[in-house]
Amino acid sequence: MKALQGVDGHVAWVEAERPACDAGQVRIRVAAAGLNRADLLQMKGLYPPPPGASPYMGLECSGVIEEVGAGADWRVGDRVCALLASGAMAEEVVVDARHVLPVREGLSLHEAAALPEVYATAWLNIFQLGKVKAGEKVLVHAGASGVGS
Repeated sequence: MKALQGVDGHVAWVEAERPACDAGQVRIRVAAAGLNRADLLQMKGLYPPPPGASPYMGLECSGVIEEVGAGADWRVGDRVCALLASGAMAEEVVVDARHVLPVREGLSLHEAAALPEVYATAWLNIFQLGKVKAGEKVLVHAGASGVGS
């Protein structure tokens, strides 16, 4: 399979080993992946993936489940989005089934790719931590980054 790898400020599609789908995991055929500041920093060698994580770029993706490991509560064909430590920018990903969310009807897989990291981070900071209420205004710094947009 192909995966996107960032090295010294450049990215390239490289041939990658297809990961095994173990118990509690699902394999997703990736339709779209979010591009985040962490990906850009990783590409420049300034933000390495966590130890043991995939060397490929990408923290969030969406797609269709192709394989379900034992004990995972999903079905082949489910439309989902997922949060990963790295490696979302690949043709396929294998992820812990607990890090997967369903994509509701009416939401495209391209839109859903930004839910697990970007949207959830913005929601957490604005509504849960910031406790912003209807009618209040928010100034968003770095509005062009993933979370800011």
